[in-house]
Amino acid sequence: MVSKDFARCFAEVVRRHRKAKELTQEKLAERADLASKMISLIDRAERNPSVNVAHSIALGLGIPL
Repeated sequence: MVSKDFARCFAEVVRRHRKAKELTQEKLAERADLASKMISLIDRAERNPSVNVAHSIALGLGIPL
């Protein structure tokens, strides 16, 4: 289940950075130009992001991918 492991690890990193910057899922979605539902699914490890989505999230968080 490599993909589930990746989703879980990616979610933890996104959540940690999002909370450290005091961003809601909605605010991160706005900054990343993504739907808040997508951020929610990724944040809960229910969705694996594409490379483009992961890049958008990194830009929204102001961190390198």
